Parts: sequence; structure tokens; C-alpha cells
Amino acid sequence: MSKELKEAMVALRLSGIVATLPERISYAKSKKLSYEEFLEMIFYDEWERRQARLLNTKMKKAGVDSNLGSYSWDTTTAYDRELTKKLMSLSFVEKHSSVLIFGPTGVGKTYLAKTLAFTALKAGHSVTFAKCDKLFKHLKLSVIDGTHDRTICSYLRPDILIVDDFGVKEMTREEAGEFYEIILERYEKKSNIITSARSPEEWQALFPDPILGNSALDRLAHTSYQILMEGESIRKQNRPN
Repeated sequence: MSKELKEAMVALRLSGIVATLPERISYAKSKKLSYEEFLEMIFYDEWERRQARLLNTKMKKAGVDSNLGSYSWDTTTAYDRELTKKLMSLSFVEKHSSVLIFGPTGVGKTYLAKTLAFTALKAGHSVTFAKCDKLFKHLKLSVIDGTHDRTICSYLRPDILIVDDFGVKEMTREEAGEFYEIILERYEKKSNIITSARSPEEWQALFPDPILGNSALDRLAHTSYQILMEGESIRKQNRPN
């Protein structure tokens, strides 16, 4: 490959092709590909690289791990796998429904939520993932620095909002009010995924104001799919002997 060709590719922002071009030329010769087939092959390679890079950027922005592999159905955790496969089709996003995933610690609730997020991002949906305690801390700090309205909007905007580890402790009145506002504004407009070690029946007691809690939870329950995950902690099973 000539120096001029490399420089031209870099200038055209096609430097990704440079690394694989010799291999692709060799392959094209061995398969006797036409010029059109060769061009289609190398440009499709570049398109795949850019799509992968874009997805990785979206995952980082959403707060989702970029090293997620394919979802493993082969675990000892008991849960409704047929419903979960249905959710993977993302029909719940089109319906603006929510998903409540609950069960003991370590059974894979967060992993399932992140896999749904990954699937949604690949399909072009916007996603925000937030640990519940960090979400409340973010909102509290935004009041102090004068960015509260903008911060609230950042949680109202995405197609899917994931609140992970909800209900670890009782909410303050301020936190309950913020949570209620987010659920109210997203109701029948956007989708939510909430994971918790507590069952939804226990969530009411987390609200200082029972009326506020009942109003928020009624909206969640009305438009939600619920997945109970039970079994021994996967992390415990994978612990080195």
C-alpha cells in the first residue's frame, strides 16, 4: 500500500480500512471478487466499525457497561424466561410500558436490566441507567448548583429510564417527591425499568407520604411487566474456591 493511499484514507477518515486492507485484497484475489464486490466488502467493514463505535459511545453515555456479552439464559436463577424473551423484542418500549425486576441480591436483576438497555440502544432507542442512590444524590446536588430543572429533564427525556437498586432504604420526603414527579411525567409517555431486592408490594412503605406513594406505584403497576427472579446468588456461585 502506497504512502499516498494511506494518507488519503486518513484524510477521508477511512483509517479503519488501512489495518485490514492487505488482508481484504488477498481475500478478494483468492475469491476472484469483482471490483464492485471488493468495494462493497471494504466499505461494509468500515460501516460495521463505525456502528460498533457509535453503539459503544451510546452505552457509555447511558451508563451501561460496554463489555456486555450475549445474554446467558443458562443460570440457576428461576424467572419467567418466556416473558423475558418477549421483553427482548422491545414491544414494551413501543407501548410505553414499564418493567419491574425484583428478587434477592445477586440473582442477575441488574444484568437483565442492562441487557434490555443494550438491546434498546442497538435498536436506536435512548436509555439512561442510574443507581437509585446516585439518582437522588444527583437531584439533590442540582438544587444546590441551580441545575435542577435541567437535571429532572435528563431523566424525563430518554425512551427508557433504568432505576437500579430501588428501595434499599426508605426515601426522604424530598426524594419521594422527586421520584413521584419523574414517574408522573413519564407515565404512558416513556418506559421505565426498575430493579429492587424488595417486591413491589413492599415499596409503599418506602414513601413517607402514603398517598404520594400509592399514586406513584399505581401508575407503575398499571403499565408494568413484573419479573420475579429467585435463587442463589450468582456471584456467590462464581466465587473462587
